[in-house]
This record gives sequence, C-alpha cells and structure tokens, in this order.
Amino acid sequence: MILDNLNLNHLRLFECVYRTKNMTKAADELHLTQSGISQHMKALEDNLGVKLFDRVRQRLLPTRAGTTLYAHCHQGLHNIESALADIKGVKKELSGHVAIGIPVEFGNNIVLPLLSQFCKKHPRVSFNIRYGYASEMNELILNGDLDFAFVDAFGFDRRIHTEVIYGETLVLCASREYMKKHEPIQFSKKYFETLNYVCYVPGEPLLRMWFKHHLKQGNLQLNMRATAMDVQGIAHLILLGVGVGVLPRHHILKLGRTKNKFYIFESTEQPLKNSISIASLRERSHSQAIKILLEWLLDQFKTTAH
Repeated sequence: MILDNLNLNHLRLFECVYRTKNMTKAADELHLTQSGISQHMKALEDNLGVKLFDRVRQRLLPTRAGTTLYAHCHQGLHNIESALADIKGVKKELSGHVAIGIPVEFGNNIVLPLLSQFCKKHPRVSFNIRYGYASEMNELILNGDLDFAFVDAFGFDRRIHTEVIYGETLVLCASREYMKKHEPIQFSKKYFETLNYVCYVPGEPLLRMWFKHHLKQGNLQLNMRATAMDVQGIAHLILLGVGVGVLPRHHILKLGRTKNKFYIFESTEQPLKNSISIASLRERSHSQAIKILLEWLLDQFKTTAH
C-alpha cells in the first residue's frame, strides 16, 4: 500500500496548510515552526512524486493533485477524529480558527454580539475579524485571507457565493439646525443640488442610490464637503452641520436622545433597503468550525429576519 511508505502525520499537516493557504497560519494552528511545516510538505511531495502546491510570488496555490488529495484527506481525517472520540467515549469539542470580514457599523452592532454567543458555546473556536468595504472583502476572500465576510451590494467575482441575510433601511438625513438654514424644504432635484453632502467613499454610491430610488434621478450635481470611512464619522459630520448624508435607520434609533437632532427626508416610495449578505468562496473547502459557524449564523438571521 502507498500508505505504508507515508508518514501519516504529513497528511494532517497537509490538510492544515491547504485549508489555511499559508505556511505561517498552519504553523500557528499546529504549534510548529514554519520551516518545519515547509520541510514536512516537501517530504510529502517527494514521497508521492507530485507537486501539491505551486509557490507563486510568496503565495501557495494548490495544484490539481493537491485539491484532489485535500477533498479526501479533509473528510477522512474528520471521520477518524470522530471515530476516535466515540471509541474513547468523549464528546469532541469544536475547535479551530475562523477569519471573518465585516463592515464597521453592521459588524459592531449585529455580528459581534452573535459571535460572542458562539464563543460561549464553543470556547475553543477563535476569530480573526477584519473591518472593510465589500470591494476589499472580494480580494481577501479570493486570496484565502478570509473564510467568509458580511458584505453589502457589490459586483463580486463569480466564484464567490453570496446569500442575503439582512436588509437595513437607508435614510437621507441632516441635522435639524442645518435644515433651518435651508427652508422651505422641497423634494426636488433643484433643491437637493443646493445642499452640501457627506458620504463614505468618493463617487457617493449610497447618496446616488438614494436619489435614484426616491427621486428617480441619479445624475444630481452634489456638492461634496467630506468623506468618512464609517457610519459614526458620517453621523458626527451630519450633526455638526457639514452636510446631508445617508445613514442606516437602526443607527439613528440607537442614538437615544440624539436621534431627535436628525431631520429625515421622507418619501412616498418604499424605503431603500441595503441588502447584507454572507459571502464565501464556492471552491474552498471549509473546516468543521467554519461550517458550523456559518450554519449557526444563517439560522440566527432567519429567526430574527428584518
């Protein structure tokens, strides 16, 4: 048998290297040195007589042989681990490391409380949380730096699967003090072009989305005064009277008494919804910890649908 000539521990190391796509991450997870992991992988490749990974610009890219081996190795090792736990009469505790991408506001208010619940149930699962926009998450998922991410509407690579799990209402608002200086308030293109604006990124995608939805026009000439990378920054700029901006309604509601300082532009149209999705790479095989966390999160959002 081929197995007679293999160090079976090399298969365990290979499974971890393939799953993390990174020698350093695998070394951290297995409490070994990176050089030790690299030597073991070379020994496995030499023994099998095939390349399992291509090294391209300091990145590990699995070969077809590596992908085939992982498909069987990952499930096989999991089955063996479960069988050993049954034989010993112990309950196998879920463990592993999960890398997650989140937007600042939705992540802090909605995702982190859920992850804290999961942590209490599974104390041996650890997280690496990265903040950013959907465009950033696209590359991080493709490169294997993230296992999955929470993202809003964005044109993702076709290999990335997205599943809508939440819809936050977006509102156009200003400080009441700012609006007193711009009375009478009108709901027209001409009027909106007299105001100042703040937004998250250049190009004002959320502002233009709001105007296209409520005013049926997306070509307004907007006088942009400032950009800020997160919701808290935009809300602060709005209250300081720098300009008008778009905020999630749930963020305004959580501000307590401060919420009364906002003027919200109301429309006869249905509210504008920003869909939040979970995005993950279709081609990637996930560890048991990632699979269970994903299933658990999807169940949580289904039971608390918005």
